[in-house]
Amino acid sequence: MLKFDNEMYRFLEFASRGSVIAQILMNGDSKLLVLEGNFISKVEKEIDMVSFLPLSKFEKVEDVWHKGRTSMKIGRFLRKFLNEYSIKNYELDDTQIEKFVNTFKSYFSRDTSKLKIVEGEEILKYYQEDSYHTNGCKYGSLWNSCMRQADRNKFMKLYADNVGKVKMLVFFDDNEKIRARALLWEGVREHNDKDARYKFMDRIYSFYDHDVDFFKDWAKDNGYITKWEQSARSEKDFDLGDRVHSRLSLYVKLDNTEQEYFPYLDTFKFYKVDKNRFSNSDSFTFDYVLIQSNGATEREEEEPDEEEPEYWGDADDDDQY
Repeated sequence: MLKFDNEMYRFLEFASRGSVIAQILMNGDSKLLVLEGNFISKVEKEIDMVSFLPLSKFEKVEDVWHKGRTSMKIGRFLRKFLNEYSIKNYELDDTQIEKFVNTFKSYFSRDTSKLKIVEGEEILKYYQEDSYHTNGCKYGSLWNSCMRQADRNKFMKLYADNVGKVKMLVFFDDNEKIRARALLWEGVREHNDKDARYKFMDRIYSFYDHDVDFFKDWAKDNGYITKWEQSARSEKDFDLGDRVHSRLSLYVKLDNTEQEYFPYLDTFKFYKVDKNRFSNSDSFTFDYVLIQSNGATEREEEEPDEEEPEYWGDADDDDQY
């Protein structure tokens, strides 16, 4: 049987709700694992490292949790301990391993003191790319946003002018730079149910993929529904919490809509002018589809949207899981 310290065990309990890999590790069945070592713990101050006592040192040390230990990245650890039978029997692949790794990193980097809800002019400030986190490269969906440039900041005034209806959750790094951000919409209603009310977290833009899980869990804990997929092309699909999938026709009415420019909208893109209504559905009347990156209400020429890849630098091969 594998033995984990309390911190690791709590993580595996959390992750086992949706991860076969976590269940295999907790079960500790030698038929599914290569027992290269034991007494597994997370490496302090490292969000993607674990340590264990190698099998060869079991009889050589007394303090098994602190002496003679080997450290490695969690992705490499999984590939070392999961045997061929478990990989084939449970059809484990790179995607599942990557998902587990992202869950691990997200769980251990959830410093809620670095979260902040902003409104008004602060939304404009934290949309700009000079506020973004970087570690030598400009990466992730955060740096893919077509609304990040300073000359496009004026397109965001719609958000800043609707205090109370539009907010933004931001997650800072240790240098007060943005690791992730997501718009928060208040007073969202459903076209087909006049009594329904929602709070909605829009698409999550992040430098690190694992911060998406952090935001989604925060949303659930604070009464917000989220997008089913973090994409501009999934505007009708929502996660109501605990991966409960629902297709909804939603809208929000804003108070201050007389704008010279409009932002690129991931979800509420169908704009009905006389009703001040922004909807996620084209099944109801609308005047414009706000998917331009030049601030206009109508497409004037072919322009890149939020889906166009635009990366600088490559991720370290050791960090691919």
